[in-house]
Amino acid sequence: MSRTKIFRNLLLVFSISALMASCSQNDEMPEVQESEVVLSAKVSTNFPSDADDGSLVFKNVTVTDVSISVKDVKMHLRIAENKSQPISIITPNKGPKFVVPLVTDEHILLSRMGSFLAPNGFYTNLTFDLTKAMDLPESSPMYGKSVMVKADWKGIPSLMYMDLEDKIDIKFNAATEITATQEIVLELYMDQLLMGIDPALVQDGDGDGMIIVGPNGEDGNEAVYDMIEANLEDALKLKNGEFK
Repeated sequence: MSRTKIFRNLLLVFSISALMASCSQNDEMPEVQESEVVLSAKVSTNFPSDADDGSLVFKNVTVTDVSISVKDVKMHLRIAENKSQPISIITPNKGPKFVVPLVTDEHILLSRMGSFLAPNGFYTNLTFDLTKAMDLPESSPMYGKSVMVKADWKGIPSLMYMDLEDKIDIKFNAATEITATQEIVLELYMDQLLMGIDPALVQDGDGDGMIIVGPNGEDGNEAVYDMIEANLEDALKLKNGEFK
């Protein structure tokens, strides 16, 4: 028998063996069970209220509108108890940024951020990027902002906003397990966002009848802006989770 024919026969044997091994491994792999997860967002408060707009009044501030701009929303699945194992990432919304309205005309909304199938298991954290909403008309009040809060402050209309480009990482409680269809809610606690702010500090510096609190020192409210930005981490929570 020629060397060429021997080589071909050996190659055929190796190919068949590899195919059989692959089939055997596939047969042994367990079927991945998945469940539908709906990810939503809303404004919350630590103060109990029976009305959907009652929780939007804080001392001399009445919140009327809230929106955030996000992208690359991901849930992270722990695939093994061994911490040396890799983590699989489930991505319900990756790519284009989108605006999530949380309050409109003093009414709290439950806004959907994504609906997707996720493998059953224990999840470690939720991540997303706060990002400036640049793909809106420049006339939009949300244009160029990542967080926007409209309010009535001591009887004067006000606009509080951020233009942060930052990754938010929120940790689930250790027992957060997906086993069936369920909803996960991202909550922005307004009382914590505004915590510690003395209304006497807020001013309409240029006297135009509109209070602006932003990153550029508008109306001389730099100290108020710094407090709101510092409060943001503690104000963002997951239902049964906490900010990491």
